[in-house]
Amino acid sequence: VCDSDTRLDPMALLELVRVLDEDPRVGAVGGDVRILNPLDSWVSFLSSLRYWVAFNVERACQSYFHCVSCISGPLGLYRNNLLQQFLEAWYNQKFLGTHCTFGDDRHLTNRMLSMGYATKYTSRSRCYSETPSSFLRWLSQQTRWSKSYFREWLYNALWWHRHHAWMTYEAVVSGLFPFFVAATVLRLFYAGRPWALLWVLLCVQGVALAKAAFAAWLRGCLRMVLLSLYAPLYMGGLLPAKFLALVTMNQSGWGTSGRRKLAANYVPVLPLALWALLLLGGLVRSVAQEARADWSGPSRAAEAYHLAAGACAYAGYWVVMLTLYWVGVRRLCRRRAGGYRVQV
Repeated sequence: VCDSDTRLDPMALLELVRVLDEDPRVGAVGGDVRILNPLDSWVSFLSSLRYWVAFNVERACQSYFHCVSCISGPLGLYRNNLLQQFLEAWYNQKFLGTHCTFGDDRHLTNRMLSMGYATKYTSRSRCYSETPSSFLRWLSQQTRWSKSYFREWLYNALWWHRHHAWMTYEAVVSGLFPFFVAATVLRLFYAGRPWALLWVLLCVQGVALAKAAFAAWLRGCLRMVLLSLYAPLYMGGLLPAKFLALVTMNQSGWGTSGRRKLAANYVPVLPLALWALLLLGGLVRSVAQEARADWSGPSRAAEAYHLAAGACAYAGYWVVMLTLYWVGVRRLCRRRAGGYRVQV
């Protein structure tokens, strides 16, 4: 199974077949999906880094416990005798009375998991797939994927008892994570202390940098350090998009335009604007409270010093990372001529 615009590695199919042949308990296997157009824009570049971690760290971990949550559409292989048992039900899937038009790869995986069969991942099988290069198209894609994630999360929960406890743990953590992050950020933004606001920014980028450094070491590629730049994209774009997806799960009339068509739907931008207003409100409230406070005491002087040091560290991080991006990547993006072609 692969998407129409997928470019397969010559050995991709052979490696997938090998996994199924080695263990009859494995019902489906997916491969390593790489980005075909990483140098189109900053969005596609960061997506290419995120894809590598998603498959070679997250999917690989799930595969160790025999419970890959999604055999991605660009590259996957299923046992035909098992597939035929639920193919019609999969094709006619409905949610809240609405026919499902996206997330078919995740539901196909869930159907296989529901039968008690294992799902695996192999990095030896590889393909290349196009990703959105504009922010609006990327946002529409992520909103659509988040819809199918929440929908399939409910279905997946029915089969936790049939698989390793890791599947339950990861599903619960990843399902609650966006709500935990949003609640924490809002609480700190409305706490009325400037250090709380700076603490959010420092923690977000610190954790992102640690994950990016680990990925760079794991892959042996220094460019992976730039993955830490994905954190603002998640906090400012993907996080509010998840909440829009949650309240529009049964709506499938938008967000499904072809990959090579420019997205003209601005609905996904609405939660971003609301999220920005909420954060701005917290910032204004905090600044107003601190403006009325007495900063003459020794504790306040120490806080001001730490604020200045933290702000300098945060600004320095961005100067270094943006310089690395500009020198190592951006110039290549500007030099790139023509488009990417998929050989069939």
